[in-house]
Amino acid sequence: MEKSRARDIIEATFESKFDKNKFIIFITQLLKDVEGESFIHKGAYLSEAYKDYIKTFERIGKFNTDNKEIDVLIVELKDAKYLERARSMQRNFIASYLNGSRGGKQKDAALVAFYATGANDWRFSFVKMDYNIKVSDNNIKIEKEFSSAKRFSFLVGENEKIHTAESRFLPLIISDNKPSFADIEKAFDVEVVSDEFFKKYRDLFIKLKIELDNLYQNDEKINKEFKAKNITTVDFAKKLLGQIIFLYFLQKKGWFGVDKNEPWGSGPKNFIRKLFNKDYISYNNFYNEILEPLFYEALRTDRACNDHFYDKLKCKIPFLNGGLFDPINSYDWVNTEIKIPNEIFSNNDKTKEGDGILDIFDRYNFTVNEEEPLEKEVALDPELLGKIYEKLNAIRDDNFDEYLTALKSGKAGEETKFNKEYGVYYTPREIVHYICQESLINYLYTNLNGKVPKDDIDFLVKNVEISEEYEAIALEKEKKINNGYQKGSEYESKLPESIKIYAKDIDILLSDITVCDPAIGSGAFPIGMLHEIIRLRKLLAVFHNSNMDFYDIKRQCIEKTLYGVDIDAGAIETCKLRFWLSLIVDEDDFSNIRPLPNLDYKIVCGNSLIGINVDLFNNDDLILLSKYEKEFFNETNPINKLGLKKLINDLINRITDGKSVFDFKIYFQEVFLNKGGFDVVIGNPPYIGEKGHKEIFEKVKNGTLCDFYVGKMDYFYFFFHLALNIVRDNGIIAFITTNYYITALGGKKLREDLYNRATIKKLINFNELKIFESATGQHNMITILQKGKNKNELANTCITHRKGHATSEILQKILSGDDDETDYYQITQENLYDGNEHYIRLIPNDNEPIQKILDKIKAQGIYLGIICNVNQGIVTGADKVSKKHINEYDIKASVGEGIFVLSDDEVKRLNLTPKEREILKPWFKNSDILRWITFFNSNDNLLFLSKDLNEKYLQQYYPNIYIHIYKYKNIMISKRKNLNERLDKWFTLNRGTAHPNIFISPKIVAPQRSPKNTFGYNEVPWYASADVYFITQKDENVSLKYILALLNSKLYYLWLYYRGKRKGEILELIAKPLSEIPIKKIAKEDQQPFIDLVDKILAITKDDDYLENPVKQEMVKEYERQIDQMVYKLYDLTEEEIKIVEGGN
Repeated sequence: MEKSRARDIIEATFESKFDKNKFIIFITQLLKDVEGESFIHKGAYLSEAYKDYIKTFERIGKFNTDNKEIDVLIVELKDAKYLERARSMQRNFIASYLNGSRGGKQKDAALVAFYATGANDWRFSFVKMDYNIKVSDNNIKIEKEFSSAKRFSFLVGENEKIHTAESRFLPLIISDNKPSFADIEKAFDVEVVSDEFFKKYRDLFIKLKIELDNLYQNDEKINKEFKAKNITTVDFAKKLLGQIIFLYFLQKKGWFGVDKNEPWGSGPKNFIRKLFNKDYISYNNFYNEILEPLFYEALRTDRACNDHFYDKLKCKIPFLNGGLFDPINSYDWVNTEIKIPNEIFSNNDKTKEGDGILDIFDRYNFTVNEEEPLEKEVALDPELLGKIYEKLNAIRDDNFDEYLTALKSGKAGEETKFNKEYGVYYTPREIVHYICQESLINYLYTNLNGKVPKDDIDFLVKNVEISEEYEAIALEKEKKINNGYQKGSEYESKLPESIKIYAKDIDILLSDITVCDPAIGSGAFPIGMLHEIIRLRKLLAVFHNSNMDFYDIKRQCIEKTLYGVDIDAGAIETCKLRFWLSLIVDEDDFSNIRPLPNLDYKIVCGNSLIGINVDLFNNDDLILLSKYEKEFFNETNPINKLGLKKLINDLINRITDGKSVFDFKIYFQEVFLNKGGFDVVIGNPPYIGEKGHKEIFEKVKNGTLCDFYVGKMDYFYFFFHLALNIVRDNGIIAFITTNYYITALGGKKLREDLYNRATIKKLINFNELKIFESATGQHNMITILQKGKNKNELANTCITHRKGHATSEILQKILSGDDDETDYYQITQENLYDGNEHYIRLIPNDNEPIQKILDKIKAQGIYLGIICNVNQGIVTGADKVSKKHINEYDIKASVGEGIFVLSDDEVKRLNLTPKEREILKPWFKNSDILRWITFFNSNDNLLFLSKDLNEKYLQQYYPNIYIHIYKYKNIMISKRKNLNERLDKWFTLNRGTAHPNIFISPKIVAPQRSPKNTFGYNEVPWYASADVYFITQKDENVSLKYILALLNSKLYYLWLYYRGKRKGEILELIAKPLSEIPIKKIAKEDQQPFIDLVDKILAITKDDDYLENPVKQEMVKEYERQIDQMVYKLYDLTEEEIKIVEGGN
């Protein structure tokens, strides 16, 4: 079909009220092959459970593709309000039909039009079933067992943009081929919309920032005001775009531009565009004359006495309050003329549609709903704000040019390095959903004190299919049956009896819970918790006769339940924005809601990890502070707000004795005064290593968590210690982090703290599965803890063997405990921890065949570190010149120029004397190590400048080397200052020269990281970098070649995998785990057969053609097989145990 004709069909269908004939034409052209009988059901033919919502139900036909059957349906709703409300009901209705409720066979999916007569908009949905395959009748009969249904929807119609829908369906209609099931899924893919929009949003941000730079540089008054108020153009651009996007979310409600005396909701859904088009008033500069007064006067000033009519724009504008529309850093917007060119907002210079802010925003659909995982709209929802924050967070005025350079390079991954600097990764919705639910389950079970079985609580919290409407009808029907007014009903309550009996108790606990995210970011976890709590309280209200106003409950939840802190001001602004959107999402009439609350002392900008020591008891100042903060939360008058803010800040200043430091027990004093701590601490803290972030760590080392510092730790470890400090006894802690802490050397203090102060509830190790899109090489884990020791509690652990990117479906399978590629275990608290280092093991020790094998190895061996020296390679301090060196130290050099590591050509240019050449050593890296062997030829040379040299001696006897190294003195001095090392030894290698014999004597070498046990051997001078570890002989009675045979065996791979240290599936062959490998010490004559086989392997592998000679490689494999058999015999492994080892490899 021609493109223009296809576009006409899409526009005719989606840009107007629902029209059945147009819809059928669209479906026919989209699917190409619709067959089967049509039918209509209404009235008595509809299931009783859905009669109150659905007027008619019609099937147009069916479509088969890829052995999957898709029905095409039309559902007429009884009321237009159900298009936005009762979404679960709509999904469940279609799921019931697809699951064969009408006696038919199970279907895979449906394409459905949901509409209501007279409504301007309608919803086009793809409902996809998830079935579990169930095998019964002696493995002969295969059944599909309904698991859940997911719905993906486009909201279309007169008020909606069809840019995204058109881009998805146009190629499918144009094509002569019928679409595959995957094609239809892709057409409804939500993530593609967010990714596409972000790229355009990023470009808008860059253009706006550059334009603001021009104004700042050329306008003296703007320059002076920005400097005085500490405003950067980056922050200004972020704030302005955030304000505009907020209005785009909100204008869908029809609250802006309402005519005088007209009801709220009657305003245009494209108010911002109409403002720009001068439909209300004329102007010269859109930002200066329209947006600034709208933001900082109309939306910020209470005009309730005049029905919110705003004279300047000649229409009603709601008073929102909340701080979003306070000028950034209180700049003087009235007297500062910031004339951003109108073309930044809208233009048609480059394309017909334009590429200004409004032009781009106008193309997309915005929805205020942040749906649950089963209900997704193909539109931009508030979660997008979090993703924008993640991707733009690291950009500052001082690195903006560097960011532009990274973008212009076109290299994949360059942009993500800015996120890595701060360890900011936006948490997938499925992870947020799971962690929030698990936290609530554990909180409720603990505080109900055994009244309700945990399985019943689990069912309540996790069963998102239950709607309060359904349970209310079921309860009413039950009463009628009990009173004899009715014999039976299709409605049967799905909730356990214990939940209904203790509904009031559970509701009280949910109203009383306190939750804190100490690294709140853009607010994913608190927003997730808000949704879970409100949904549960709505459902429970059915059973304790409560007439709740759910707007008030949301507001109460934000005021009394949810707390958060973040070091980044941009994160705080984004988080507040999402809270405000969540508060008003379900409200249709603005007159029913109060102005947005002030969240400055609920969502606080500060460093969670520093704190001060404060005595909370009998402290009148803290009680007074609590009073002021409550008043501030609801204050709407700008002058009163400023006054209260001053009172609060002065009081905090007095309590902290003038220290401008955030502390939980001061800012959130009511939680500690009333409860002694939070009920739940939750989040995704930043993952940052100390290398390159020394200043960040220094601040914490000088704070209240200083005792928990240890070298080579990760920043997020502090957040576990903090959580244990601020959560109440028996409180719940739930974080997603990397999994490194369970075995990392730097995690020792954290593991000790967990061992002493916490009970581990769950550990979900995602291993090689990529959770965060922008985090490469990261291995993540969910940790759920309870404060306090309960030795009888079994920890639930799991390890997935999946790899690649974690899709929504994969995550849900793993987290539901029903994934074939994931191993699930239960372990006692004592068995979780191994040895003096308290390594955390995810596989139980008892009755596990693998553990028995490992115990055999351990019982018969002595540590490798006792019979051998295990040393790290050389840390030079600076191999070569980097771009950072040139920028920071103003040196005249080229990137890649050798400092301590020189190429052969660079050595020639130095004209070294014979004596100077004695200092040159062959230089190798971990990539030069293979199993059994190492490469011997290197084009790189190390200047082996050891600590026993002094500067005068070097200058006198090695003048050319001294001249060379002196060029980089500033780099070396800076490095040593950071490491608190002697400055007079600036010219020497940082570490690794204390034991020079390890480089020249016979040695086993291992790369720091390897997918397999990879140990090489050589007897020549061989100097290597810090990512190589050297094993040299200490006990003359144990041959290195015998040890090499063991280390490269399949049995020892099993040891290294389960008892060593790993990052995902990658072994970490570093000093401590290597030193702790048990080696069976046997007589010299018994070692000889192993040595003989190793010699045969080394004789083959040293040949130049080995790596290209399959025959020689097969010979080595045969000798390896023989070694493996000898190792099995050495440790008396049974045939069954050998099968386990062989299978594990």
